[in-house]
Amino acid sequence: MKKKKDLPLAILKPLEPFVNLKGEKFEVVEPKENLLKVIDKDLDSIFHFTIEKYQKGNNGTFQFLMTRIPRNINDHGVYQTWVDVSGLTSQFETWLGLLDENVNSFFDDPITESFKEEFYAEFEIIEDDAEKKPLNTKQILLLDNYLDNVENKLSEFITNKNSEEIKDIQEEIILLRENLTTKSKKWVITKLTQIWAKMAKQGTNLIKEFLTETKKELITQGIKGLIDIVTENGHNLLN
Repeated sequence: MKKKKDLPLAILKPLEPFVNLKGEKFEVVEPKENLLKVIDKDLDSIFHFTIEKYQKGNNGTFQFLMTRIPRNINDHGVYQTWVDVSGLTSQFETWLGLLDENVNSFFDDPITESFKEEFYAEFEIIEDDAEKKPLNTKQILLLDNYLDNVENKLSEFITNKNSEEIKDIQEEIILLRENLTTKSKKWVITKLTQIWAKMAKQGTNLIKEFLTETKKELITQGIKGLIDIVTENGHNLLN
């Protein structure tokens, strides 16, 4: 990540509005080697808006190297160009417009989305820091243990009809486990409820095995902070 003191004021000023910027459909994330990185909140999306670096032009004005996906409404490829620092906001608004155009397309699965909304509502995440801070270590270990059991046991439910769907769920579980310590509470919960929704769509067998009220309550309460329930008798409930 670039240090503030290494950047000219003419570069810092245009970037300031993005520091605590929040949106329903996007998330400002750690830019690492870039100056700014904004991503689509859709976990399956590759859409992003990135400012990689800056330069001073021959006329003395500063420019940003912008990279974004999608390029435009008809092309979901990468678009990269130099833009004047004064045009940063308008370029970001263009990207937001493209993001809006791609929300709720007819490719979305309304059944899975309905299950996801049902499960997400159970968490009632209201903390101001939910989009920035990770789960605490106890919560991470609780969830990792649960996901490990689910990932392994899912193989018992594979049939000729659902093999691709089950493998997809297992891959999502692996991705979630790999990011438990690096992603925000909200990202983790969104990903978990997406996994639950996909399992629910596979039928009552998976619901009974993995999504009973006891197990869901343990996880939701654990993530919301009531870890003491797990300390005494949580292990048996997770298996």
